Amino acid sequence: MQIKRILEEKWGALPSGASSFLKKATGLFIGWKLLYILVLLPLGEPDGWLVRNLGEATVWVLNASSIGGDRYNVRHIMVEKPGGRLGGDACAQVYSSGMRADIGIFAPCNGLELMVLAVGFILCFNGGAKRKALYVLSTITAIFLVNVLRCSLLVMINAAQPAYFEFAHKYLFNLVSYAIVFLIWMHYVNTLMRNISRRVTVSQQLI
Repeated sequence: MQIKRILEEKWGALPSGASSFLKKATGLFIGWKLLYILVLLPLGEPDGWLVRNLGEATVWVLNASSIGGDRYNVRHIMVEKPGGRLGGDACAQVYSSGMRADIGIFAPCNGLELMVLAVGFILCFNGGAKRKALYVLSTITAIFLVNVLRCSLLVMINAAQPAYFEFAHKYLFNLVSYAIVFLIWMHYVNTLMRNISRRVTVSQQLI
């Protein structure tokens, strides 16, 4: 009860918009984690679906670019879950024509958490349902396409400059991905603010 009272006092001291945003964000975060851990993680979906499609799309981009003359294929396998958990995790192995495995795409690389983070922000913010739906679809599509490009470039870096692979994988491309999501957020907020300002101006003119 004391924790509840402290939270209510802290939230009550915030502006109404910020308080509403934090409450929605907290509820969505808890709901998503429960859904993912209890339902989606044991099923292996949508992690597996994203991994498989990332692998197929990455191979298509690599073959379409025809850099170095190599042909690429993807092998979909299941790897043992860590900690002795039942079942397996999806992995897409992208390999060149020499049957050399260039990269493995696993669930932590599929962009699902980034999609949830980006979509959660949009859902918690103000805005009409149609606008939110448009931005949600655009955001998910953008993150997936950026991830395809990221995986394709990682294959190229691993083949040409393997010494830079870990830096690109852990830091450079993660920074780029989060920067793109931030720009989408800013575009959503700025568009929303302009529409609100336009409606206020029109209302003032009608008075």
